[in-house]
Parts: sequence; structure tokens; C-alpha cells
Amino acid sequence: MILNLKGLWQLGIAFSITLLFYTCSRQDTIRPDIERRLAELDSLSQTQPKQSLLELDSVLQNNKHLTTLERAMVLFNKGEALYLNDQYQEALNTHLKCYDLFVELNDKYNEGRCLITLSGASLHMGDLETSQVYALKALHLAQLIGDARIEGKAYNQLFKLHFKLKDYDKALSYIKATDSLYAKGTDTTSIIAIKSNIASVYLKLKEYNKALASYSEAMSLSQSKGNPKTLVAVLNNIGYTYIEAGDYESAEKFLRGAVALNKNIQAINGAPYKGLGNLFLLMAKNDSAEVNYNKALDIYKSNKNAKEEIEIRDKLVSIAIMFGDYIKALNHQIVRDSLQMHVNSLEKDRLLNFANVNYEVKQKQTEINHQKEINSRNHWLFISIVLLFVLLSIVMVFYVYNTKLRAANKASKLEQSLLRAQMNPHFIFNTLAAIQNITLEGNPIKSSNHISKFSKLIRQNFDYVRKESITLDKEIAMISNYIETQQLRFNNAFTYSIEIGEAIDVSQIKVPPMLLQPFVENAIEYGLKEKKEGGRILLKIEKDAQGLLFMISDNGIGRSVKAKQEKITEELHATSIIRERLKMRKKGEEKSFIIEDLFDENNKPTGTKVFFKLKIK
Repeated sequence: MILNLKGLWQLGIAFSITLLFYTCSRQDTIRPDIERRLAELDSLSQTQPKQSLLELDSVLQNNKHLTTLERAMVLFNKGEALYLNDQYQEALNTHLKCYDLFVELNDKYNEGRCLITLSGASLHMGDLETSQVYALKALHLAQLIGDARIEGKAYNQLFKLHFKLKDYDKALSYIKATDSLYAKGTDTTSIIAIKSNIASVYLKLKEYNKALASYSEAMSLSQSKGNPKTLVAVLNNIGYTYIEAGDYESAEKFLRGAVALNKNIQAINGAPYKGLGNLFLLMAKNDSAEVNYNKALDIYKSNKNAKEEIEIRDKLVSIAIMFGDYIKALNHQIVRDSLQMHVNSLEKDRLLNFANVNYEVKQKQTEINHQKEINSRNHWLFISIVLLFVLLSIVMVFYVYNTKLRAANKASKLEQSLLRAQMNPHFIFNTLAAIQNITLEGNPIKSSNHISKFSKLIRQNFDYVRKESITLDKEIAMISNYIETQQLRFNNAFTYSIEIGEAIDVSQIKVPPMLLQPFVENAIEYGLKEKKEGGRILLKIEKDAQGLLFMISDNGIGRSVKAKQEKITEELHATSIIRERLKMRKKGEEKSFIIEDLFDENNKPTGTKVFFKLKIK
């Protein structure tokens, strides 16, 4: 009897281990039919990304029993198709999902591939900091597993990032690192792109001979590969380089070569004609320039490339004016302005859609995570029931361990919460409290808007504090956001207005960041805070021959009254700090700094004005 019980015990343990091994290992497999289907869709995504997306969604919806690896690979292919279709936000969200699955599977290779696309999508959306984080993480992972291809792609992403930042020396070092990794490979297409990227950096550095040498290497590789479309692009780039170098004869030769090759392969490409137009315009051959610009214009119109069409029409307007044909110039200008309005409208819609999509994606992600948590609980509950009778003692050990772990985790989270509470400034705490009150009042849309505004203010502070200067429109946007957040705190007890002189181009003029916020904060905290209603802040910006004149005024209780109440010093008004910032600019601007107390006819304090001037030349 004892032997039988011992045999049953061993059999139960063996069965449990086998079941557990099967359950875990099944997640790491991919069935041949799914693998074959993914290969077909991968090829389709290169030529028809939209169709590929529909097929991939069908695979996800019609195969509810996909393994973890299969689901991760389908999501990866979907993310790549979205990226090729310029849907960068959706691509990023999809790759974040499959990245988590690859991390769960400890699949380092596919983790690296996900990070490359995450970096690229972030870069396209203008989030340079996040793009760099993903690229460096991919680089570290590639070096860890010894994968030269992913390492090269990571370096290439860092090249794109620094090229966009106009840090051409670093961009050159990264693209050369990519070149060294790909040089001995067989991926000729990638090597051609790398050589062209190296040339583009040299072109920005005005090292024309080095740029032409790199383009020549790319041209030789294109000829050996027999890829005429790639060769056309290289010839066109060489032509543009010769234009930059001032060798117009060579530029014409290569640009005409690109045109001829396009005709031979029956390709539609407006870039060579645009290049010839630029060339002839520089050579004052306006007739020839107009002919080539019109050819480029026809191609861009047929391709519905509005941005290129706008650029070409700008050139044609100039040529028509030089010929004295003002009617033609006006016609081009009317079409050009109409296109620009359309482009601006599309960009505005894109930004609005981005905000809406981001909110919807977060909502869906919360639902998905909740469902995953439920599924995970059910899965482990089933295994626990099977193992209950044979592994009771082990379950008890795990239960005690898990309980201790949860308690430790809870304590850790509590410590983090207390630390964050200590680090939060008074302004942040009060603002969050105000937003919380709105939420409790049952107005989720209003609270969501204020959360968005507040998070934008925090991001602006983090982004701008490290910069030496920002454009005036960004400074105005930030101070408006700050005042509106303060209005939330004080229940709109005060109003504000910003008056800007007509001669001021706020998008071109640069000023030190966060220059106005201390004065506005003082106006609110030490002037308007005591007023329950009727408070006003006026910010005026005017321009004269010497620079910009700033004036910030309020109708608060005045410095003299507040000083009696709280013994306010000059340091509390941050005037010494502002003067020090102005002194650092070494333009004598600190001498223009004036604080004026306002009084009514009865000599009663009625507010405060601050004046200072910035030299912008």
C-alpha cells in the first residue's frame, strides 16, 4: 500500500511537471502555417502596406488560440506595416505591445528589432529624447547578443537623430560606425543608402569632394546591382552636390543623366527636373528654368505632392515676375496659397486626431491589460487546481513567498509615493487638488482638458529650462498655459490679456526661456491672491529700434501693503535673479529693469508694473 502511494505520488509529480513544461513551452513556438502566412504578409507589406494591415488584423481576429510568440510576431508585422504606411503613432503603440511579449519570452533578437522601429516612429513624431532612449537601448542589446545588423540599425537611428539636430559631427561618426558593420555584408541596398547618408553629412559640412566620393561609391554599387531607380536617386544627389559646389556644368551633366535614365525605365520622378530648374535659375537662364520647373510641377501634381508643388510654384512666381508676366505670377500664387491652406488644415487635423487617438489608445490599452490580468488569473487557477493534491506543500511555500513579496512591493510603492509627495512643489500640489475637485464634481471632459494643459506645462518647463533661448511664440504659449493653470487654482478670480505689437514676428524672435513666469507668479501670489474677484494681469510686448519692451502689470493689493503683511523682500520678487540672468547676456539689459508701484488719486495702492527691455539684435 505504501509502495502504491509512493508510485502515485511520483506519477503525479511527473504529470504536473510535464503539464507545466507544455504550458510554458507552447508559448515559445510558432506553427508552420502561421509562419508561412507571416512570410507572405511580410512581402506584401513592402508593396501594399494597407492591404497587409487588413490581412494581419484578420489573422489576429480569426485565430484566438495564437501562442505568445505567434501573437508577438503578428503584432510586429502589423507595426512594421503601419510604419511603412506613415501611421507612426499606431506603429509605436503596436510595437510597444509586441515588445512586452518578446521581453516576456526573453527573445532578445526581436526585442532589438522592436526598439529600432520604436526609435524611428518616435523620431518621426518629433519626440527626439524618446527616440534616443530606444536607439541606445537597441544598441546595447545588439552588442550584448552580438548581432551586427541590429547594431548597425541602432547606429543608423542615432545618425538620423543627430542629423535632425544638425549635430553633423556626431551624425558622421554614427553613420561611419554603421558603414563599418555593413561593409562586409551582402545587403547592397543598405550599403548604398549608408554611402548616400555619409555623403549627405559631408554636404552639410560643405566638404564637397568627400560628399562626391561617397556618392560615387553609391553609384558604382547601384550600377553593379542593376537597380536603375536607386541609380537615378544617386545621380540626382550628385547633381545637387555639384550645384552646391558651384560646378554647374557637372551638375547639369548628372541631372540630365538622371532624367534620361528615368525615361529609359519609364519612371515618374520630378526631382531631376526640379534640380535642373534650380540650376538654370542660378545661371540666369530663366526660360530653361521655367520649362524644367513646369515638368517637375506636372509630376508633383499627378503624385499629389502638395509640399513640393508649393515650392515649385514659389519659383514659378519669381520667374513670372522677372518676365513681367504678373497675371501668370498671380495665378501661380493663388494656387500656391490654396495648397498651403490645405496643407495647414491637414496638419491641424493631424494634431487633433493625434490627441484623440492617443486618448482612445490609452483607454483600449487599459481594457486589454485588465482582460490579460483576468486571463492570467484563470490560467494559473487551472494549473493550481491540477497541482493542488500533489504539490500542496510547494503551493504553500509559494503562497507565503508571494504574500511577503506583495507586502514588500506595497511598502516600496508607499515609500515612493511619500518621496514624490515630498518632492512636489506647492503649485503642483494645489493644481492637482483643483483638478481632483473638478473630477469629483463629475466633469471628466473638463478635468481631462486641465490634466492635458498641466502636463503640457510640466513638459514645457522640462524642455525649456535646459535651453539658452526659445522663440517668443513658445514663451508666450508657456506663460499662457501657466496663467490658465493658475486660474484653475483660484477659480478664475482674475483675468489676463497679452498684447503684442504688430511689427513683432513671434516665431522668429528668440528670448531667454521662462523669463516672464516669475513676474506673473509674483503678480498672482503677492498681488491678486487676496482678491476674490476682478483681478487682472496685462502683459504687453512692444518693439522699437533697440529691441523688445516687456511690461507686466496687475491690479493687486500692491507691494507696499503686502510687504507690511509678510515682510516681502526683493529676493521674494525674484528681481535679483532676473537681473542676474540679464547681466549674463552682457547687453546692459539689466539697466532697463524697473518695478513701479501703482496708486490711485487718493494715493491708495492699485497694483504693480514691471518694465524691462531685451536687445534682440
